[in-house]
Amino acid sequence: MVHDFLGPSGAFFITSLISLFVIIDPPANIFPYLALSGAYPPAVARALAWKSCLYAFVILALFALLGRYVLEFFGIRLPAFEVAGGVILLRISLDMMEGRGHFNRIDTSSSLVAADYRDVALVPLAMPLMSGPGAITAVLVLTSQARSFWQELLVLLAAAISIGITYLFFSFARHLRDYLSERSFSLVTRLMGLILAALAVQFVIEGLKASFPSWH
Repeated sequence: MVHDFLGPSGAFFITSLISLFVIIDPPANIFPYLALSGAYPPAVARALAWKSCLYAFVILALFALLGRYVLEFFGIRLPAFEVAGGVILLRISLDMMEGRGHFNRIDTSSSLVAADYRDVALVPLAMPLMSGPGAITAVLVLTSQARSFWQELLVLLAAAISIGITYLFFSFARHLRDYLSERSFSLVTRLMGLILAALAVQFVIEGLKASFPSWH
């Protein structure tokens, strides 16, 4: 129904935007950002936010533009990567829903110290918090599904919007911290994990349908 209303490119863009927004998870990145920028004056903290978001977008853009050629170089068929990527994203969604590992960002933020990193904008803010394995996998899967160069650009636009929203969260992080509890951000991450799980299963289904046409 959404496909009929928005058209193929519109529906593809919405899928791309939801996928990347859910994985990048701007609300949950607030606490690591605060841990790493808390000792800086506001102007320096804003510069750190901008620099980290720029790094993250450049990383995802490189994979969006070059990912298809990497797959072709290794002889990987697109449906096979859709299935593999969907399985990986499903695993990530389970981590999000259960608050494990990298997605237990509230707990891990307490151990982040800016002095431990040479360039905190690049590591760990840009990678792995924003443009980590999950976001890179999503970009590769989405560009593999793109049916035209225009749709590949839509993936870039979705990445830019998601990271732009992250920048807004960073910019107002100190104010948001005063009004929202850590538990509310944890709940948001778990809900996003559920959405990502559904998208991951859809990626797997699309890959299997492309591999086995008789299943249509």
